[in-house]
Amino acid sequence: MKKPIQHKFQWIFLILSPILALVTFVLTYFLNPLKYTTQSSLAAIPAFLLSVIILIISHIIAVYREVEKVSTDSDKVYEAVKNYLHVTKIGTPKRTWEYIIHRLPILDYVQNTSFNFGDENEQTSERLYNANDYQQSAMKIARQIEQGLTWKDIGDSAAIERFRRIESCIKGDKCSGRYAFKLIRQSEPQIGFILLTYKDGTTEVLFNWDFRDIPQDPIVLLSRDREIFNMFAAQFKGLWRVAVQDYDSMATKSTS
Repeated sequence: MKKPIQHKFQWIFLILSPILALVTFVLTYFLNPLKYTTQSSLAAIPAFLLSVIILIISHIIAVYREVEKVSTDSDKVYEAVKNYLHVTKIGTPKRTWEYIIHRLPILDYVQNTSFNFGDENEQTSERLYNANDYQQSAMKIARQIEQGLTWKDIGDSAAIERFRRIESCIKGDKCSGRYAFKLIRQSEPQIGFILLTYKDGTTEVLFNWDFRDIPQDPIVLLSRDREIFNMFAAQFKGLWRVAVQDYDSMATKSTS
């Protein structure tokens, strides 16, 4: 219903533009703002120039509306294609993290993993964790948790401080959401992934975050396929079952 109305409005606008220019020409010619003599052909010059300006402005507005419409349609096509493809490329881990943080207000439940094996810690910190945007994201996550978001983290010893930072940013007396994290002993490499559940029920899994002895940043992959999401959800559930609480943090709180 909305599209025919927009199409009708566009046709009306295109028809009115030259009519408005013609009316402007006639009025300006007879009003003669520059006070030319009525016999002088120069009296038509300001009328002509003003009508041309009106036409140009109308054309610019029409072009802008068309570009805006094409951009909106392109976004819709991208989302539709992404829904039907099993896996799509999102980009580097840094760009993918920005993708997640940008969507925080419309997320309902996040299940995140953070594993770095051996000498990956240094390069992961350089390429992702030490960036200003990532450092500031703890506060943004905390604010959304206070407003109802549920966020769970599972990670290894290298992730403890990042998890504690999020927890410390949450104001408990104002929190309507929930944050929890557990730790897992890293005896062998784990696949890093994050599960997103939106408020409208849409689900996504983003995986291939790992910096594993490759010269460039990995390309994170996204899938909305139900079977793929369920596979990673089962993996998260299993990891959560065998992971342990941050007992050092709990002990510190109990003695403070």
